[in-house]
Amino acid sequence: MKTTLLYAGLSSALLFSSSPHLQAQEESPEIVGLHKAASDFVAAYNKKDAAAVAALFTENGEIADLKADDVTSGREDIQARYEAIFAAPDAPKMAVEVDTVRIVGKDLAIEDGTVHLTSPDEDDAPQSMSYTAVLQKNDKGVWQIASTRDLGDVSDTAGHLAILAKQLKGDWTAEANGMRLDIAFGWDDTGKYLKGEMLATASDSKEVSTDIRIGWDPSKKKITWWSFDDGGGFSKGEWTPIDEGWMIRTEGTTADGEETSANQLLSFEDKDTFTFTSKGRLIDGELQPDVNMRVVRQAPEASDDDDDDKK
Repeated sequence: MKTTLLYAGLSSALLFSSSPHLQAQEESPEIVGLHKAASDFVAAYNKKDAAAVAALFTENGEIADLKADDVTSGREDIQARYEAIFAAPDAPKMAVEVDTVRIVGKDLAIEDGTVHLTSPDEDDAPQSMSYTAVLQKNDKGVWQIASTRDLGDVSDTAGHLAILAKQLKGDWTAEANGMRLDIAFGWDDTGKYLKGEMLATASDSKEVSTDIRIGWDPSKKKITWWSFDDGGGFSKGEWTPIDEGWMIRTEGTTADGEETSANQLLSFEDKDTFTFTSKGRLIDGELQPDVNMRVVRQAPEASDDDDDDKK
């Protein structure tokens, strides 16, 4: 589960039709052509027409990330890439802010701007990615995309948490080794953090309540979480997206002053089930048993209206 799937290659969206730069130069034939390329791309993308999107690239056009570790070349592969994006049930809508458009040579232009992706779920925060694109005019006088490159995520705090929020929001429960966990996640009042509450119950020990905050650390450019239990213990960890889900490195201190650390993996089977694994658990340097829990989404409680419907 790489978070780049939703916006990979979307930086080639190009020239949003409301760009003041374009309007100021709309008498230029070159800018008029770039404006049409923009309108065509926006229309094709938001109609989820992968073939139409691919046709806007040159025959050997390419999409790349910042370090060119992930490159898609040629119309056929570009079409397949967008087909995968559009196949997702939560495929976002797209809009673009253009910062600059420069004619740098005969039939050659460079554009810089920001792509904004909006999920169909109104509760999800938009995500944003800066980009640069090279456009080439073909022998018919039509501007096409020769190359586009994502320069980095520039989402606000909520945007950085958007994918994780979509996965975690709601009520969850898990049972293992005689212990039950009840967990609830949602946005806090500021919209900047995911807020969680966890209650651990067991027949042979007292209940433990834990408050959780998940936010974005702009200095490290990582999702970070903090937890505070009602006994006085606390922990902090950094989240890293991987193919399997999320890898979390957590360190903390118990209420008794013992240092703790663990390597954790959170892997989603589907939207209603995830597995939480904790390995390499240390308490004051002593290795603890691994933890492996299957966590399932709780069914919503029946409302009074539902009860009335059954009568």
